[in-house]
Amino acid sequence: MMIKLRYFASIRDLIGDEVEEITIPSGSTVEGLLEEARGLHEPLKGVEWILIAVNGAYVDPGTVLREGDSVALFPPVSGG
Repeated sequence: MMIKLRYFASIRDLIGDEVEEITIPSGSTVEGLLEEARGLHEPLKGVEWILIAVNGAYVDPGTVLREGDSVALFPPVSGG
């Protein structure tokens, strides 16, 4: 199935791209997608914490993805 993957902030800088579409097996989870992305982009292997949103809502790694989902990867944010 086709998934749109969006990269933000320092993750976008590491990847060198903002958006890409990748194909993953049906029934894949967010965690599986993240592993696929790390396989495609070596710099992601060094990023331990990534916030993940699917179709605009933050999700946990076990969330099952559906055809056409838009997945955003964000670095952790802190502030004060």
